[in-house]
Amino acid sequence: MNRLSLVGLSLVCALGLMASLSGCGETEGPAEKAGKTLDQAAEKTTESVKDAMKSTEEAMDNAAEKTGEAFNEAMENTKKMAEDTAKH
Repeated sequence: MNRLSLVGLSLVCALGLMASLSGCGETEGPAEKAGKTLDQAAEKTTESVKDAMKSTEEAMDNAAEKTGEAFNEAMENTKKMAEDTAKH
């Protein structure tokens, strides 16, 4: 290899290294900003779904409890009615 080829190869390598390092800067490009926005949206959606599931679970527990109480009351009333009917 002659001296001019080595200088050219060295120059190409140096430029390639500078170009690759310049991509590691602090500034965010549109893709990075969009990615962060999507990540934040996914996180908020996950939190919202978890909150909704918790609220639904609580509502279902309350409904089951009220249904159980209503069932017990209905059974008690039915028993009283049967006893009253048997007395007459």
